[in-house]
Amino acid sequence: MYERIKGSLHALKAEYDRDGVVVVRGFLDEAEVSELRGRALWLADTIISRHQGGGKYKNVLKSLHQYDSYFDAQLKSGRHVQFLEQLLACELEGLSVAWFGRPEGEPQGIDPHVDAFGRDGDSRGGATIWFALDPVNIKNGCLHYLLGSHREEYLNVIPIPNIDRESADVIAAELEPGDAVVHSAHTVHWSGGNHSGEPRSAVSFFYSFSNDSAVQQVPGLR
Repeated sequence: MYERIKGSLHALKAEYDRDGVVVVRGFLDEAEVSELRGRALWLADTIISRHQGGGKYKNVLKSLHQYDSYFDAQLKSGRHVQFLEQLLACELEGLSVAWFGRPEGEPQGIDPHVDAFGRDGDSRGGATIWFALDPVNIKNGCLHYLLGSHREEYLNVIPIPNIDRESADVIAAELEPGDAVVHSAHTVHWSGGNHSGEPRSAVSFFYSFSNDSAVQQVPGLR
C-alpha cells in the first residue's frame, strides 16, 4: 500500500505545494485503523474521566504522546513521518498528537483558523497529518480548507475574521477510515458540527520544520 503512495508522491507534492493541503487515500490499512482507533478512544475516555480534558473544545485532546508511549513512538517514527519529510522536502520535528472527537449530535465545530507555528509560536512553519478513524463527511463535521491560503498571512485567532466559507476555493475533505489529509500550518481550515447519527473521530500528528531544515525548501510555505 505504501509503495502505491510513494509512486504518486510527485503528484501529491505538486498538489500540496499549490493548495497547502492534500488528501491521501488509503494511507492506513484496516488493521492500522483499528489499532489507532482503539488506543485513541481508550486514552480519550481515560483522560476525560480523570477530568484532564475540557476547555472550550471538550472533545479535542492534545499531547496524547505525553500520556502513552505508543503515540510518542508514532509521533517520532511512525511510517507517516518518512512520507511527510518526502512530501515537504525537509526534516521535521514532532510536536504533538491530538484526538478529535465529534460525537453524533454535537453541534459545535471549530471556526476558521491556522495552526500554531512551531514551538512557542516561532515562525518555522509546519504541517499536520490528520487520520480519519470513521467515515468523515459534510454532515458529521468534516474539515474544510481554503485552498492557497498558505500563501497569505492571517491572524492566529479563532475565528479568523472575514473568511468566505462559500468561496469557490473552499474544499470539503470527505474521507473514509484510513484516509489522511495533510495541511500546512498556514492553511486556513475549519470544521462543522455533527448533524448525523454517527460519530466522527480522528487522530492528528503535528510537526514543525527542524531547525536544521530551510523553510525555503518547501515552495508555498513561509
